[in-house]
Amino acid sequence: MTKRKSAKTATEHRILGPEALELVATRFRLLGDPSRLRLLNLLMQGQSSVQDLVSASGLSQANVSRHLGLLRQDGIVGRIREGNRALYRVIDPDIERLCDIACGGLAHRHSQGSSAFDTPTR
Repeated sequence: MTKRKSAKTATEHRILGPEALELVATRFRLLGDPSRLRLLNLLMQGQSSVQDLVSASGLSQANVSRHLGLLRQDGIVGRIREGNRALYRVIDPDIERLCDIACGGLAHRHSQGSSAFDTPTR
């Protein structure tokens, strides 16, 4: 029986230990919430205040603040002060690429007959 070799990709696949896998799982759980993804999608357009995110997302202020706190705690978003308000922005350089990969793959998979990935109108 011959062992089949897979084609090498641009980045080598590494075997992760239990601690690293737990960190990865935590990150994916954090990104697994539609409300947090909605907020990240908005923040990828540029920095925003909590009130701007409340208006754009339709979520309550309490929910926006809670989700931003979790994203901030994990180092995905950051907060800067501008006068008396806080502005949030994506600070993890890999998040936008990760979301693009996931959304691109799903958009391709669901491209026939689904409007789920069409650009929404406001």
